[in-house]
Amino acid sequence: MTRWNNSEKKLDNRLLLNIGGTRHETTVSTLERLPNTRLGKLAKLKEEDEAYDQEKGEYFFDRHSRCFEVILQYYRSEELHIDSSLCGSVLQREFEFWGLQEQDIEPCCWSDYSKYTEHKQTLADLDQSFAFVEDTAWSDRSSAYRRISQRLWTFLEEPRSSRLAKLYAIISMFFVVLSIGVFVLETHKLFQVDKYTGKPMTEVDPDDSTPTGSVAVCCCENERKNNTSTLAETHIVLKSLDYVCVVYFSLEIITRVLVAPDKKKFIKSPLNIIDLVCLLPHYVAIALDALDTSGATRTLFKSIMMLRVIRVLRIFKLMKHYSAFKILVYTIKVSSKELLLMIIFLLSGVLMFASLIHYVEPENFPNIPIGVWWALVTMTTVGYGDKYPISYLGFVMGSFCVICGVLVIAFTVPIVVNNFTLYYSHAQTRIKLPAKKKKARRLLMEMTREMGKRNAERKRSQEREKQNDTKNVHFDELDRAKASNRNVRISSHSSDDNNACSPVETTKLQHKNLAREMLAKAEDARGKMEEQKRKQEELVSKKKEERAKRQRQLASQASNLPSMPIDYVG
Repeated sequence: MTRWNNSEKKLDNRLLLNIGGTRHETTVSTLERLPNTRLGKLAKLKEEDEAYDQEKGEYFFDRHSRCFEVILQYYRSEELHIDSSLCGSVLQREFEFWGLQEQDIEPCCWSDYSKYTEHKQTLADLDQSFAFVEDTAWSDRSSAYRRISQRLWTFLEEPRSSRLAKLYAIISMFFVVLSIGVFVLETHKLFQVDKYTGKPMTEVDPDDSTPTGSVAVCCCENERKNNTSTLAETHIVLKSLDYVCVVYFSLEIITRVLVAPDKKKFIKSPLNIIDLVCLLPHYVAIALDALDTSGATRTLFKSIMMLRVIRVLRIFKLMKHYSAFKILVYTIKVSSKELLLMIIFLLSGVLMFASLIHYVEPENFPNIPIGVWWALVTMTTVGYGDKYPISYLGFVMGSFCVICGVLVIAFTVPIVVNNFTLYYSHAQTRIKLPAKKKKARRLLMEMTREMGKRNAERKRSQEREKQNDTKNVHFDELDRAKASNRNVRISSHSSDDNNACSPVETTKLQHKNLAREMLAKAEDARGKMEEQKRKQEELVSKKKEERAKRQRQLASQASNLPSMPIDYVG
C-alpha cells in the first residue's frame, strides 16, 4: 500500500512541457523553487493553467526550445548559465516571458550575454556613419529637380547602381591616377626642360654658357651655373595633362555640390576638402600670372604651390568605393581609446629605456633624444641599425626594450582587429542585402515619415480643439440653464464672449458632454469587471490551495497506516 502511494505521488509530481515541439519532463518541486516566475505559477495552477492540453496531458508553449533548456536548467541547478551560441536578444525576450531577471546570469556567462547589446549599438552607429544609398527614401511626390538630383547623386556616389555609374567610377579612378602620376613624374629630369633653351634637362650642361646675346640668358648665366634646378620647367605634355585633370575635378566637384542631399555634410567631408585644396594652387597660379609677376608675388606663389603635395592624398579616392577602406577608417576612429592607451604605454617605455640607455652608454648615446629615437625604433621592432648598444649591459637593455614593445603592441592591436572584423562582416552583409529587403526597408522608412507627419497634424488639431474648448466654456453654462428650464444670460469680461451661441454649436457641445459621460461609465464598468475577475482568480487560487492541502493530508494519513499481514493458505 505504501509503495503504491509513493509511486502515485511521484506520478502526480511530474509535469510534461511541450516547448515549440520539443518535450521536456520535470517535477513540480523543481518549478516551485522560483514561485514568482511563469513556471512557478504553472506549478501552482497545474491542470487549470491556460497552457494545459487535456487531450495530450501536457503544457504547450510556442517558445524557443533551446532557450528553454537554459531556463529549465536554471530551475534544476539554481545557477543561470547560458549557451554562447544563442543570441542575447533572443534570450532577453525569453527571460521576459518566463519572468526571469538577467541579473541572475552567472559572471562567467555575462560577457557572452552582454555582447549583443554592445554589438547592436555599435552596428547601429555604423549604419548612421555610412550613408548607404539604398536607405535614403525619396518621395515620388518630390519635385523634378529633387528626383534628378537623386539620380545624379546615386550615379556619382554608387558605382553598383548601373553600368554607366561603374564606367564613371573607372574614369574617375583614371583621372586620379593620372593626376598623381603627373605630380610624381614632373620632378624627374626626363620630364623637365630648360626654360631658356627648351632642351631636356638631361642634355643641359651647367658649365655650358649659351652665346645667344640674350639679356635674359646673360643675366641668368650665373644662376644657371650655380643652381640648375631653378631653370627647370615641366614638360608641356605634363602641363597639358595637369590642366585636363584640373578641369575634370573642377566640373566633378561643382556637380556633386549641386546635387548633394546634405551640402553641409558634403563640404565637411575630408576627401572633398582635399579636392578643394588640390585645386586651389592651380587657380592661384592663373590669377597671379594674370595680375602680377613681382618677386613677392612669386614667393607667395611658391609657398602656395607647396600645397600641391596634398594631391597625393587623392589616392584615398580610389578606395572610396571599397567598404574595407571605409571600415578601416571608422575602426581607427572608434578604437581611438585603445590606440591612445597603446601610445601612452609605448611613450612611457620609450622614455624609460631612452633614459637608461643614455646613462648606460653615454658615449654612444650622448643625449636622451637620441635614446628616444633608438627606443622607439626598437620597441616597434623596426630596427634601422643606425644606433645600437655596444656593451653587455646595453644588450640587456635592448632585449628588455624589444620584449616590452612586443607586449604593448600585442595587447592592444587585437582589440582594433576584432572591431575591424565585426564592422567589415556587417558591412559586407549590408551590401549583399537582397533587393526586396532594401525596397521594403525604403518603404518602411517612407511609411514612418508619413506616420510622423500624421501624428504631428493630429497633435496640432488636438491643441486647436483644446483652445476652442477653453474659449467656449460658457456653452456649458448655457446647457445647464436649458436643462433646468431657466434662462441664463452669458456674461464675459472679453468682447468675444458677448456673442450669442448658435443652436448648432450648442448641439455639438451636448453631444461632446454625452460622449464624455459614456466614456466615464465605460471606464467604471471596466474597472468593476477587472475587480470581479481579480476576486474570482483569488477564489480559484484559494480553492486550489485547499484542495492541495486536503490531498497532502490524505496522503500523509495513508502513509501512516500500518501494513496488514497477508496470510497464505497452504
